[in-house]
Amino acid sequence: MKSSKKLTLEIQKLNQRLYQISNRSRYMIYSANPFKFAFFNFIAGVFHSLGSLFGTAIIAAFLVYFFSQFDVTRIFSQMIETSLNQVRWEKVITPTLGN
Repeated sequence: MKSSKKLTLEIQKLNQRLYQISNRSRYMIYSANPFKFAFFNFIAGVFHSLGSLFGTAIIAAFLVYFFSQFDVTRIFSQMIETSLNQVRWEKVITPTLGN
């Protein structure tokens, strides 16, 4: 019973130590050649930007196609026409006959 608890404790310590070593080695890879690290980060940024650009273009093309199927000008013209018909023009534009 004691030996199994002792064994699990040792395995946990070993796992923690391996985790520390792996993190340290990752840092050593990045700091070993800073120009290489900067170049790979630059390339990753370029591809990320291109992916965002293409994704946005595809979504925008889909939205343009989707909204082109509707007659939007007729809807807007009806809205503007009803708005203009509701305006009391005699109060907005006062006739100046005496000047």
